[in-house]
Amino acid sequence: MTIQLNNICNSQLLQVNYSTVLQAIELTDSNPFTMTIRCSLEWAAIAQCINQGIDSHLEAVCDPQNVFENGHCSVTPHSLCVLLRRMGDTEFQDTDSHSADDIWDAATSLQSSIFTVLGINEYGEYIGRAAMGLE
Repeated sequence: MTIQLNNICNSQLLQVNYSTVLQAIELTDSNPFTMTIRCSLEWAAIAQCINQGIDSHLEAVCDPQNVFENGHCSVTPHSLCVLLRRMGDTEFQDTDSHSADDIWDAATSLQSSIFTVLGINEYGEYIGRAAMGLE
C-alpha cells in the first residue's frame, strides 16, 4: 500500500483524502472542530501526534487558533487533517503510564470517532451525519 500526500489512512487501512475531511468540516459547520477528551490514553496519542513538529509531509499541527487544554480541543480544519493523518501513521512510543500499543489503540479509536462525527464512513466516504445516525 502506498500512502499518498494529503491522504489519511483510517482504521480500515483505506485512504481518506484531505478534501473529504475539509468538505465534511464545512458541511457540518465544524470550524473549528471541537472535542472534549477525558481519556489519558487519547491525550497521550494527541501529544505524540502534535509533538512531531514538521513531519515528512512538511506539515505541522500548529495554528494560533488551536487550543488543547482542560480536556477541550479546538482544532482548525487543516490541523485536524494533519492530526487525523498522524493518528493513522505515527509510530507511537511507550510513556511512563502507557504502552505504545495502548496509545495506538486509543489513537485509531479517536480517529474513527472523529470521522464518524464528521459523517465520514469506514470506507472514507462522506455520507453525512444523518446517514451515520447522528441527527
